[in-house]
Amino acid sequence: MVALRPAAKPSPVWNARLMEWGLMVALVIVLAAVFTQQAREVRGQAELAHIKSTLGALRTALVVAHLEVAIASNRANAGHVVRAQRNPFAALQQLPPNYAGVAGPEALAALPSGSWVFDPVCSCIGYRPTESAWLQSPEGVVSMWFRVGSVAGPLQIKAQQPYVWMGQPVD
Repeated sequence: MVALRPAAKPSPVWNARLMEWGLMVALVIVLAAVFTQQAREVRGQAELAHIKSTLGALRTALVVAHLEVAIASNRANAGHVVRAQRNPFAALQQLPPNYAGVAGPEALAALPSGSWVFDPVCSCIGYRPTESAWLQSPEGVVSMWFRVGSVAGPLQIKAQQPYVWMGQPVD
């Protein structure tokens, strides 16, 4: 008869090494998940800053355009009055790289995310977020719209709905 040898037991050093490697892998996975979440949050905050910056530039351009029209109309030698621009993007010295031109809501939905448009029908500015999940309110909205209008003075830009982006209001 052949005698069977008992199976060799793994050494305690081998068990300790395996446990160390397992903990290292788990730690790397957890850190990667946290890093990914934080990177996503930073991208959302950067997009919010981009939205607010673009709206601020448009508002400033509208005020400057209004002042230019007022100065031109007050000059005695001005033969014509410059008409106020309804499209605030036309008042900018340099168009944003993600400005897609004149388009309506249907066309904005087909454009790449991060695009700005001007809709002359409603006199509105539209923006399609890169990730609509960052837009928390109102629910189910996939683009943001801002009305361009004024009773007196320079044209104003106002949000059509109370938009909330990552807990912060956008107006």
